[in-house]
Amino acid sequence: MTMFDLKDIQTTADHDPRYYIIAEEALRKAVDMSIWLQKPLLLTGAPGTGKTQLAAKVAFELFSLSKDKNKLNGFAPFRETPLVFDTKTTCTATDLFYSYDAIGHFQKRHIEQGDAGAKALTAHPYIKLNALGKAILQTYGKRAIRAHKELSELQHLSNFEEVLEEEPMSSVVLIDEIDKAPRDFPNDLLIEIERYKFTITELGKEIVRAKPSESAARIIVFMTSNFEKNLPDAFLRRCLFYHIPSPGHDQLLNIVCERMGAYMAKINERLTGNTNGAAITDDLREKYDKAIRKFESLRTAMVDKQPATAELLEWIKVLEAEGFFKEKLDFDTLSDKQKNILRYTLPVIAKSKEDLERSATH
Repeated sequence: MTMFDLKDIQTTADHDPRYYIIAEEALRKAVDMSIWLQKPLLLTGAPGTGKTQLAAKVAFELFSLSKDKNKLNGFAPFRETPLVFDTKTTCTATDLFYSYDAIGHFQKRHIEQGDAGAKALTAHPYIKLNALGKAILQTYGKRAIRAHKELSELQHLSNFEEVLEEEPMSSVVLIDEIDKAPRDFPNDLLIEIERYKFTITELGKEIVRAKPSESAARIIVFMTSNFEKNLPDAFLRRCLFYHIPSPGHDQLLNIVCERMGAYMAKINERLTGNTNGAAITDDLREKYDKAIRKFESLRTAMVDKQPATAELLEWIKVLEAEGFFKEKLDFDTLSDKQKNILRYTLPVIAKSKEDLERSATH
């Protein structure tokens, strides 16, 4: 007897930026203004409202425009995916640009001290470019850096060859969950984020993005925060701001139908080889609508941690995989099978013992 039913409800569609919906025109305009003004866009909102995925959506759309130079308005082509920096509580501003393996460098130098003929070991192989450092150097491209009198030594950095393209390219950079960083983090970024410049202290080298007059590559920066905590005024002056609210019912229904259509199409393709996709029928859309209303009702009963859009999507996928929507759906007259499915899928959206108990009796 098999103990577990090994379903796989993950697909590449789960994080495919093509199926991310920018639900508000105001958000799209905020993105446009960030691009026009070349100023970072600070996004706040509850966890699960799509702040992080927005960067992937914008990067993908700008990459798609790259196929038609007439639509780029003079910008260099964009990279297909964003350069991501995951903020940690121990981060400094330097970490956004590069990291230095001081221990590895020290150990190598110590080993080679016994070799009288050994050449002095520089720090270059122990320095790795991080998100914004990559974006700044990508405004030049590897070819130009190698030929640049002041920058050519950077070709010896540890990940230079892997992370940069030969020609100049525009980039979308995501600084995720900036609220996790120490208080001094945004202050330390003021000049760097405005002028796109940084210094590699270990090399004594200051690096500034290629001049707009010399390179058509641009940098678009998104920063996310789960909380609207106070940030320094000087930092906020250098940013645009947008708060992503939790979606309303109609927005949730559109999001669910879009994502589930993509999800079911991928599952169907894997099982049958049919690449024609799978449409969401009116009947299934109505059932999703009822499930979302149930989700909204359950959410109001939760006190410790209310579920967000991401958890709704996971719950719908699990219900779909378990066959919950195959029968007629009326939450007042659920079948015994549907009641059982509903009961054991509640941990997808309820994240504490108390909320689970409240949901089970709601």
